[in-house]
Amino acid sequence: MDAGTVFLVIGGEGFLGRAIVGALAERRRRTGRRDEIRVLDLRRTHHDDDDADDAVFFQGDICSRADVDAALTAGGRTAAVVFHTASPLMKAPEAVHTRVNVEGTKVVLEACRAAGVERLVYTSSASVVYSGQPLDYVDESVGYASPFADHYSATKAAAEKLVLEYNSNDNSAGGMRTAALRPSGIFGPGDRQTTPGALLAQRRGVPVLVQVGGNTALFDFTYVGNLADAHLQCADRMHEPGVAGEVFFITNDEPIGMWSFLRLIWAQVGDTRGPRLVIPTLVASMILAVLRLLAAVRIVRHEVPFVFGMTFTPRYFNITKAKKRLGYRPRVPYSEGVPIAVEACLARWAREEEENKKK
Repeated sequence: MDAGTVFLVIGGEGFLGRAIVGALAERRRRTGRRDEIRVLDLRRTHHDDDDADDAVFFQGDICSRADVDAALTAGGRTAAVVFHTASPLMKAPEAVHTRVNVEGTKVVLEACRAAGVERLVYTSSASVVYSGQPLDYVDESVGYASPFADHYSATKAAAEKLVLEYNSNDNSAGGMRTAALRPSGIFGPGDRQTTPGALLAQRRGVPVLVQVGGNTALFDFTYVGNLADAHLQCADRMHEPGVAGEVFFITNDEPIGMWSFLRLIWAQVGDTRGPRLVIPTLVASMILAVLRLLAAVRIVRHEVPFVFGMTFTPRYFNITKAKKRLGYRPRVPYSEGVPIAVEACLARWAREEEENKKK
């Protein structure tokens, strides 16, 4: 009987990683496949999830070759497909981004190539092409940002380049095929940045009443379940022409004003107020210049100008390449994904509040 494919999700306890594990587990149940799902992460955090028993957990650091090797070759079976999703939050220190995104990715690639992994899909970021200048419906022909908007983006770009350098279409010589996906604005259940950030802003009140820019600049967000689909589709089609060695923008294909998206989130908690003050784009640009100077001398965190600039700067992408070559179609639109994301965030906060009361 077919033993099935062995999948390893690096960073599988994280936001996106859990969505990929869930997608693999759901496909296994639906099709009766005998695939083995493995997870490598620093710690296990999803003991009670529906898919917790569907994956074999390996505790380890991607910067440790021994830890990566152990997860890749457990039980004498080498993973055929690796999804590398591990990455620090944007607000992490620069040294952490370098260690995980660059040094860790190098360790993973070396280990995968030595073990004979067939396919590796890397989770990059649309930010690798964002320098703070407008990006209007750009496709993958646009070059890397110069300069990068922040250290996170710079290290993600460095990692992406490494991943593509390790691509080999010669499987007869044990080559490993690689590709990178560039999502924009990931949100959904398990989200620790976009959704909770918007809800915390709503609780403070002021961000709801003050709008930066005229809300005419379009932005792309990506529901995490759609992004998980894209990872599986990329792995499945890696042997088809035009996939291995390539990068793909992944979005919900629903460009939207940043403030319109935030108000979709705020409406889920009953806040439908409009702005009382709109800061003109010219004034916002001047504020952004000051924030960049302050970030350069480390008076404000490096992600502050990055996030502020995105509230009034166009940043949306043409995903035709992913549609044609990967067969990608976003299944969950904003109208469905936002309520799910908000409900999950509020439920997590409620659980954490109860746990704190018991301490």
